Amino acid sequence: MSLPRFHVEHLAEGIQALPADEARHARLARRLSVDDRVVLFDGQGHEATATVIACGRRAFEVQAGPVKYAPRRTPRLTLAVAMPKGPRQDMLIEKCTELGTAALVPLSSDRSVASVSAHRLSKWRQTTIAAAKQSGQAWLPELCLPMTLPELFAEVSAFDQVLVGLSSAPAACEEARVAGERNPPSPIIDLLPVLRECTSILGVVGPEGGWTSDEVDTLTQAGITPISLGPNILRIETAAVALATLIHAVLPRANE
Repeated sequence: MSLPRFHVEHLAEGIQALPADEARHARLARRLSVDDRVVLFDGQGHEATATVIACGRRAFEVQAGPVKYAPRRTPRLTLAVAMPKGPRQDMLIEKCTELGTAALVPLSSDRSVASVSAHRLSKWRQTTIAAAKQSGQAWLPELCLPMTLPELFAEVSAFDQVLVGLSSAPAACEEARVAGERNPPSPIIDLLPVLRECTSILGVVGPEGGWTSDEVDTLTQAGITPISLGPNILRIETAAVALATLIHAVLPRANE
């Protein structure tokens, strides 16, 4: 059975006090006691096995052993997503964290249905921590500030490959058809040999209302690779998780 995992911001060998939220979880939910063993991680690839040395209400302390570093596996996936509403956001963040997504960018598009506040980003941070603890991740995804399409595509040179899903809800079928005539989408399965050689990939998931014609022009002019995730119309979070699953389950190479 795997050891309980707890997140600390600054991980070092020696005595460490768990943050209040983590201490409460260790004491009340996990019911840990002195001499129990745990794993600490900082979300930046560092981990250490530790032993509980104090578990009172005022302090929950552990003795951490040597800190080890695990580089991110490649390819590293950044997902830029026109976020859905409400709890569907949390599901998307949780599942993409479990899969190992490197960064998440809320995408502001003409037909976006949800905005992203500083409070929401803070809440997502807690969601990523819980998901990393559950899935044994040493890394947390970077949660970026919202970007528009022009802002996002000013950064494409940092990626080996940029993938954009052009299929969407019925309202977007005409735009997707026009875009497809300019640059036909490829089934992502056909691109796996190319993607397997990449170190970094940007995946873009648009709104359920679809891209506008101006946005299609921006996508086309950016030289992106349009992809298809299948014949069905997918919700935003389904498309994001499907793309993350393919990248993380099929393509990963050994740590570099």
